[in-house]
Amino acid sequence: MTGQEVARVESAQAVATTGGSDVMELLARAVDQGVSVEMMERLVALKERVDAADARRAFFEALAAAQEAMPEVPKSRTAQIATRSGASYSYRYAALEDITRTIRPVLRAHGLSYAWDVAQGEGGLVVTCVLRHVDGHEERASFPVPVDTSARMSDAQKNGAALTYGRRQSLIAVLGLTTADDDVDGAAPTEAADAITASEAADLIALIEEVGADPAKVAAWAGVDRVEDMPADRYAQAVRMLERRRQG
Repeated sequence: MTGQEVARVESAQAVATTGGSDVMELLARAVDQGVSVEMMERLVALKERVDAADARRAFFEALAAAQEAMPEVPKSRTAQIATRSGASYSYRYAALEDITRTIRPVLRAHGLSYAWDVAQGEGGLVVTCVLRHVDGHEERASFPVPVDTSARMSDAQKNGAALTYGRRQSLIAVLGLTTADDDVDGAAPTEAADAITASEAADLIALIEEVGADPAKVAAWAGVDRVEDMPADRYAQAVRMLERRRQG
């Protein structure tokens, strides 16, 4: 390659790495400078990589700013869980509508938006939250949700409940959200609780895998050999413990 050709290539590469230049401008200038088709293809690929890196950087800057400005989401709802033995426990949580109402104005102010993709998984749904920035970069967080076939609801209601839970958990994960208020347990069961259901066990195992916890240690914490044998009265506490681990 002659000195003149080297100069043309270096000039074109400088154009490629300039954030404000688009691909069409790059091509036009490369053609004017007599750059080969092969070199133009390389420059376009370089430009695309630069744009992707810039978009990724802008995304994480916007997410960091949004997280800094995000108010805590209060746990304003209470779930009352009855075990098969007749005992019960309760815990407080932030409903999906409370979370979205809180975060939308902050996300909008920083050029962020979200949507969900839903796929059918083995024995349930896989809900993926896609967080996008106006500059084009996006990040995803998936949450597998077993459908509780034992619940006294129609099939549509069962799927709707699983979908809502999956949307809530995947949104929390992709945004790194925290919720306010301490969990408050209800009345402790007055008798030994039954083991968790098969669907609860599958849900818990999926959560354990997602946060990178050790299933044997979780089982030992609950005083059993296997996660599937966990007493029902320890289920809510186990879920809260694992969610705290996921949130750091």
